[in-house]
Amino acid sequence: VGRRTMAACMACIAVSHAFMLAPVSRIENLRTDGLSRGHLCQHRRFPGIVELRASASAETEKVGWWDSPKRAVESDGGMRARNLKFWLQEEHGIDFSVVDIRDSPLEGLGTFAVADVKGGEVVFEVPKSCCIYPELVFEDRQLGKTMKKLADVVGAGIEVIALATFLAREKMMGTQSSYQPYIEVLPWDTALHPLLWTEPEVDLLQGTYAYDQVQDFRHQVDAATQLFEPVLNPQGWKAVFQPMESERMSSEAFGFLMRGAFASVLSRAFDSDLGASSGGESGLEQRVLIPLMDSFNHDNDGNPSIKFDATITQKTGHKVVVTAAEGGVRAGEEMAGFYGNKPNWQMLANYGFVSTNPECQEATLEDSLCSSDALYARKAELVARLGLSPSSQLFDLQVTQEPSELLFAYQRIAVISDPQELDGAEKAGEGPLAPVNEKRALARLQTLLDTRRKFIAEAKDTALKAGEQGQETRVRRSVATTVADLLDSEAAAVKSLERRIQIRMAELE
Repeated sequence: VGRRTMAACMACIAVSHAFMLAPVSRIENLRTDGLSRGHLCQHRRFPGIVELRASASAETEKVGWWDSPKRAVESDGGMRARNLKFWLQEEHGIDFSVVDIRDSPLEGLGTFAVADVKGGEVVFEVPKSCCIYPELVFEDRQLGKTMKKLADVVGAGIEVIALATFLAREKMMGTQSSYQPYIEVLPWDTALHPLLWTEPEVDLLQGTYAYDQVQDFRHQVDAATQLFEPVLNPQGWKAVFQPMESERMSSEAFGFLMRGAFASVLSRAFDSDLGASSGGESGLEQRVLIPLMDSFNHDNDGNPSIKFDATITQKTGHKVVVTAAEGGVRAGEEMAGFYGNKPNWQMLANYGFVSTNPECQEATLEDSLCSSDALYARKAELVARLGLSPSSQLFDLQVTQEPSELLFAYQRIAVISDPQELDGAEKAGEGPLAPVNEKRALARLQTLLDTRRKFIAEAKDTALKAGEQGQETRVRRSVATTVADLLDSEAAAVKSLERRIQIRMAELE
């Protein structure tokens, strides 16, 4: 790896930066819930692999993307869930006296109470021994040296690459992996996560901010795949020197394997100091995979039935303690966690689903000043003073929150036609400049919303029709429905702003 080209090093830096919280040209209301289980990324577009192959086992036998099961743990009679429980119970000492894991009516595996649990009582504890964390990878005999060198170059963000590469390697090891029971329940071949969608399925997201995020993730994963395939899946004579016994696979199958690994990290990793040898002083952002704790499905209403704090592990003997929330849990109930009120484009890109919670319903509106306007230069200067861009400026529209006043300021400046009006336009961010200007600004904004609403309706219709045609379009019905849900979420945000425009218009009469 030390002799790889500069281009490979630059690709790795891009991979690392994609999984860091990066600023983008958008205006949104500040949220304090953070990004506990996923990262945003910058805009990039890059074509992914055309043919998807299932990789439920590390075999080279080709499996058509359409024939792969939606969720492996749903088609094996619960055997993988039982194996996971046995592994956690017998090898890592987790107490299952009040909890069980089995198929969930919502999605995949779920965690269920087998006895009444009062609020505040311990549900279970997860020890460090069964978790996967960056320092474990850095100490690994096969991957550690490479990861340490990359960390010196790329810095923050390496932890996601490290975890995903470790998962891929363990998957290839099959029964030789000490983590196999956990590895086998991860989403390697499910249609749930956009990293595992077909190209036509991802294309259904075009025109949404989710498309940029998903394409960027896929681009970065493809770069990581190219970088690490010679290490994990060497071909020809190089395989003789492979220190790990595993089945060789085609490059296409290995690429799909890596996508499944990154999907697992993006959707399941928690922020925790569990893996830090000295309280997190290693400088690594501690992204940790915590078996059993990642099987809690999301409660859309924000009323989780469990509580935990993965950042207090130094005080709990390197264990994550999960307790019942206030009110407790009754026997037979599925326990739920809460992933936060993130916008649905982010929920989809990170976790693979769309929430029905109004807090998550958001649309992204793109706006630009007219470049042929005789007053363009002065208008561009004015919006720049407000921290906005004269072209391709993104604004977030949320159902439950008032839109940024900067959105209206942008419209006030855009509709100015008299040069003399520009003299007072620097106050556009403080409120209306004049009744006539405000009416024109609101009318311009309504026109933008009309265009966006029309796009959403047409995109939803296209997605649902593609899902009905199935294999002819290489779009699965479940994916088409998810895309339609995302577009419905955007439509709700657009409708919410339209109501606010009507109120402002009425106030001007």
